[in-house]
Amino acid sequence: MFIKELIISNFKSFNGNINPITFNIPNGNIGSGLNIFVGENNTGKSTAFEAIDFVRNGTKKNIDNIKNKNNSDHAEVTLTFIGNVHETIDFFAQDNKKAIFKKYPYQDDNGKFLFKISRSTNEVKNVLLWDNITQKCKNESGIDAPIKKMFEANFVWADTNPNDEAAFGSTTICGNLLKEIVNGFVETEDYGAFKTKFNQIFNDDDSGLRKELLQIEQRVQAIFSDQFGDATIKFHFDELKIESFFKNTTIRVNDGINTSMDEKGNGMQRAVVLALLQVYAEELTKHPDDDNLKKPFYLFIDEPEICLHPKGQEKLLKALLEIAKTRQVFLTTHSPYFLTSNHLKNIGLHIFTKNGDSSHVESATIDKLFPWSPTWGEINFKAYKLPTVEFHNELYGYLQEKNNKPLEKDFENWITEQGIRKSKRWTKEKRDNTLDSYDVSLQTFIRNKIHHPENTTMQSNEYEPEELTQSIEEMLNLLRDFTNAL
Repeated sequence: MFIKELIISNFKSFNGNINPITFNIPNGNIGSGLNIFVGENNTGKSTAFEAIDFVRNGTKKNIDNIKNKNNSDHAEVTLTFIGNVHETIDFFAQDNKKAIFKKYPYQDDNGKFLFKISRSTNEVKNVLLWDNITQKCKNESGIDAPIKKMFEANFVWADTNPNDEAAFGSTTICGNLLKEIVNGFVETEDYGAFKTKFNQIFNDDDSGLRKELLQIEQRVQAIFSDQFGDATIKFHFDELKIESFFKNTTIRVNDGINTSMDEKGNGMQRAVVLALLQVYAEELTKHPDDDNLKKPFYLFIDEPEICLHPKGQEKLLKALLEIAKTRQVFLTTHSPYFLTSNHLKNIGLHIFTKNGDSSHVESATIDKLFPWSPTWGEINFKAYKLPTVEFHNELYGYLQEKNNKPLEKDFENWITEQGIRKSKRWTKEKRDNTLDSYDVSLQTFIRNKIHHPENTTMQSNEYEPEELTQSIEEMLNLLRDFTNAL
């Protein structure tokens, strides 16, 4: 069972109803389940993660803090699942709630089963189930906790302290990872022998420790008896619960220097946590009676590039692409190293922008410019309005190829016929000799500046960033016009 789409309404930076964000679903190909959110700061990338967390887990925040400030309507978030919905209910739903859940899956036009849940600020304590027959959400009592048991969602936020997640607490990754192992261990002979030895040392009157403590007990007892009457005072050591032994456990990393994890750099700490999370996901999603059955698990990582050097980012991306063959992974990122893999054609790329007072999301797969899309330059221009020479080169070369105009002169004639004027002068050099200057378009001027940095005559003639943007936008219009004319 996978997340098919997300609908956000009036939640924080999302004002009104946005179109559904449709996610990539793993199909066995590398990276097919990877969904990357890109966009400038404050465009809603992390908010989309928060919205998914809100549906599954509710919130303890003040309702006014999660509603859009410019809209008086309630906030609502809806998740639609697709895939083996019935199997997920059969194998992972709480037994006394299976019959309820089985009433709500429905088929789309392609015969695929869907299962839709939502939560709103009107009923923040209740997750609602979509009834496709009545076209309304229903509140079935007592399903908020059971719905969580049907799928796992783990979030690594940009401001997460890696040491907090690596600690062995009751709610941390490490704590949950060891919980089942610990519970099983208390029934073993080894633990039974440990308990016997514990009591021999701490509570047996013949032990060396007890003989030392006896003197203290007798002195305390004497003072107590003088003041309050006869009584026996004795220190008794209760057995520690096994979880207590893990609270002071630390992870040690030996990278040439054997120290605890909290003494390493933040990048290494974060990498350890992400590795723990992968193992946690594998263990957590196993069915207790059949290892071949896997509970749906979704991994959300907010800005994984934080504290990771470029090589580390590339290695993490490679690992996530492998995981995404069969699992859904969601990332927010500003890093170009997560946008340069040749497997990007398989992933879901979602571009977040801010239109006025509301966040907006567009799938980059809707408008692929090139057969090899999406590219790093293309993504940067769409997501960040950042013009790059790489994108300029791609557009220039692709237009030459599509129009069969490999020569500069022929290409210049073609683009001027499309209404692009020759607004620049270019001077060629040949074997250090300066040739005649001639008029060229802004596109060819920038292309020649990129490809011929050795041209000393033209080195002082620069183009402005605004001109790079103008040239790219004009070529985008040419490409769209050419494509529409076919």
